[in-house]
Amino acid sequence: MTMRQRKVRNFILATLGVFAGIIFAGWIAILVLKPGPEGRLVLASGGSEGAYNELAILYQKQMAKYGVEIELRPTTAGSSTLRALFVDEKSDVDAGFIKGGVAGSLQGRLVTDEERKWHDRQTTALASVGRMFYEPVYVFYRGEQVKSLSEFKGKNILIGSKESGTRRIAKTLLLGNGVTEQNSTFIELDLSDDAKELTVEGVDVAFVVLPPESNKIFKLMRVPNILLLNFAAEADAYVARFPFLTKLVMHQGSIEFAPDIPSADITLLSTTAALVVKKSVHPAIVALLADAALENPRKGFDRDGEPILFHKAGEFPNANDPEFDVAREALTVYKTGDLPVVLRSLAPLNARLGIPFWVTAYVHKHGTSTVLLLIPILSILLPLMRLLPQIYTWTVKRRLYSWYRQMKALEARLDQKPSVEQVAEAYEELERIDRAVSRIRVPVNYSDQFYNLRSHIDVIRLRLQPRSAPIIAAAAE
Repeated sequence: MTMRQRKVRNFILATLGVFAGIIFAGWIAILVLKPGPEGRLVLASGGSEGAYNELAILYQKQMAKYGVEIELRPTTAGSSTLRALFVDEKSDVDAGFIKGGVAGSLQGRLVTDEERKWHDRQTTALASVGRMFYEPVYVFYRGEQVKSLSEFKGKNILIGSKESGTRRIAKTLLLGNGVTEQNSTFIELDLSDDAKELTVEGVDVAFVVLPPESNKIFKLMRVPNILLLNFAAEADAYVARFPFLTKLVMHQGSIEFAPDIPSADITLLSTTAALVVKKSVHPAIVALLADAALENPRKGFDRDGEPILFHKAGEFPNANDPEFDVAREALTVYKTGDLPVVLRSLAPLNARLGIPFWVTAYVHKHGTSTVLLLIPILSILLPLMRLLPQIYTWTVKRRLYSWYRQMKALEARLDQKPSVEQVAEAYEELERIDRAVSRIRVPVNYSDQFYNLRSHIDVIRLRLQPRSAPIIAAAAE
């Protein structure tokens, strides 16, 4: 083998070895480090009389098909959900449902610096996966009919329990109307189904924020001697002032006829329930959660088959969130109406095969960058792949050519009128070459070259026979 051939061989072997080492090291690193999430999401689904949990169960079933297990926390609701998401560092909750306005009510000129910081922490730590359905703000009261929240100054007002999302919304709306804890009495309790706080216990006003199909709302609408505040005079101003609010109209008789409930059209303010996730949640899981929400909207009928008030097919879920930034992955799902191709095709297959979800998540997140990395690698490997047949041919022939070189050297010595001793040495060397060549194994398609080598050995043996006969005879004696 010449020096040049050795250099070529060593370069090729070194190059292939480096690439093999890189691929092997990368695979080991992936197996050991698992650069992706486990297929698990903890979802706080409490509140709104089970409405959140009903949706969460649907999400749980769908995401299981993609290899993601959702653990539900149906007892975590309201402010407990928020604490679990971005305050409690030991909490394992990754996502949750919250009432609209819980974050948006913490900004503006009426809030304190501490509340503004709280708002910034929420919006920095959390991202939205969309808005799910309406949750109207019902303000029940007793006494003479009023047209504005400002008329409740000096009253005893039920604003919802400390753990509920209602409390934050109620305080914001009251504060905007000049009704404060200094000129009124705020009571942190929830209104009961029979409104006994209003009818018996001396409470004047009560805030309730629940889905429109709630049985509690239907019961409260039938309690005699209490009224539901009509926001008609100021509804548009509220929506302009507080972007997390929407104006809805409860039409006369929309709950019941004979007697009409309500007895006249009532304009309500409404929030929308939000599904939020920690910004640290993996993009693949966020995309799957958004797809689960999109594929499982709330039905337009309640458990009794009655149409749900204010429901419009196709209105929810949507990505119009006035309080939180919508996660980019969720926004993509809403715009396209489908999952990215990797998740849509690879995730169900991997789930069926029992492949960990982190493999799917890694491919989803790094697929493009991996392809870009492979381009320069392939630009080197492909030319090398074309050389492989030539390298293989050269390797096989090299085993034969080395013996040709030795035989040419042997023939050169025979052309120089060798002595008897030199002839004997040449004969022994030829026999050694013959024995070595007979042990060579070459592919069938190179048999012609192998037998050419054997024939060449026989040609040299014929040249040696006249000179070596006395030597052979002497050896035989």
